[in-house]
Amino acid sequence: MVITGASSGIGSETARVLALRGVHVTMAVRNMAAGRDVKEAIVKEIAGAKVDVMELDLCSMASIRKFASEFNTKSLPLNLLVNNAGIMATPFTLSKDNIEVQFATNHLGHFLLTSLLMETMKKTAKESGREGRIVNVSSDGHQLAYREGIRFDKINDQSGYSSFGAYGQSKLANILHANELAKRFKEDNVNITVNSLHPGVIDTSLFRYNGIINGASSGIGTETARVLALRGVHVIMAVRNTAAGRDIKDAIVKEIPGAKVDVMELDLASMASVRQFASDFNSQGLPLNLLINNAAVMATPFMLSKDNIELQFATNHIGHFLLTSLLLDNMKKTARESSREGRIVNVSSEGHKLSYREGIRFDKINDQSGYSGFVAYGQSKLANILHAKELAKQFKEAEVNITANSLHPGAIATNLTRYNSILDGFVRMIGRFVLKNVQQFPVK
Repeated sequence: MVITGASSGIGSETARVLALRGVHVTMAVRNMAAGRDVKEAIVKEIAGAKVDVMELDLCSMASIRKFASEFNTKSLPLNLLVNNAGIMATPFTLSKDNIEVQFATNHLGHFLLTSLLMETMKKTAKESGREGRIVNVSSDGHQLAYREGIRFDKINDQSGYSSFGAYGQSKLANILHANELAKRFKEDNVNITVNSLHPGVIDTSLFRYNGIINGASSGIGTETARVLALRGVHVIMAVRNTAAGRDIKDAIVKEIPGAKVDVMELDLASMASVRQFASDFNSQGLPLNLLINNAAVMATPFMLSKDNIELQFATNHIGHFLLTSLLLDNMKKTARESSREGRIVNVSSEGHKLSYREGIRFDKINDQSGYSGFVAYGQSKLANILHAKELAKQFKEAEVNITANSLHPGAIATNLTRYNSILDGFVRMIGRFVLKNVQQFPVK
């Protein structure tokens, strides 16, 4: 038998169970290293299991033709074909053959593969007298397809693209493909059954969350990005220093093979940079499940941002407020279309208690004469809390499936104290004995 997408998720478990039942399994995978790892695990568990790994990239017709040619030349019988591989809710991208990547991978790739293996399956069924089976792993997500169904004349129309609509369209095509094959086999008395199925809601990398975390190039942000990547989240690191961000990304990917991490530039002290980041992200068509507003500066000398706003208030609150506002429609759409709860987290601090006596001095944000580095920090952290509380209230009233929370991460030794020489010296000399390190941050 042949199963596509067998190096992870449903595919690897299907391969394991079939091997357990004595089936000679051919794992058709894009990532050969991951495929070999799965094969080794199966063979280690099941003595005598017969498992082969062959390379197949379903978004490349050349790769499909090569796979089918190599398989057919082995003259192996083929009783079972499981068209399982799939991608979901991707940004608008074209395949190697210039076809929208979800339709290319989820439907056209399997359509071509099935066609090229069909004669072998018919011959096997005829000569063995045993029923052949073709299974298309579809999804209830086919109901998310565009209103008009499959937009054959607009497959590559980026202007009207919806990541979930395109996914639904490809899954609808899986069903129609199976229905048509079943009809033809019945008419021609071919001893092969064809079915499509919805596997249920299963926690696999297909349902990868997309999360943005800012301030991810150091401290808490780095550790949060690492742990989220470890849990299968597609992490977008929004960082001011892209070189440092790329170093962190490389370290994460080295530790966690298969981690999906991107680095994008964001300077929260610049409204222009915030708007550019949001525009660049939204234009990718990616869903957004998780936003962690983490970046901050602390106890700085009096400085103005690029927009002439006191630096701590500009960075710690205004930047996050604007970023959240610009990404909110995306998060609402994602929560609605995926039926998965979105989450916004503002990393605040117990330091909010250090705020000015009157709270947030909206009419004196830029008053240098009354400025205190620590108190201005407290003011910005108080704003984080009020922002989260107001968002949570609005989401509840509007029945939006997004939660918003603020948190105090605890006393952690990071470079946040770099603007205050006395406090920074304390952290460096004594902090390791009394403060938590970033690996102890409660993201776990």
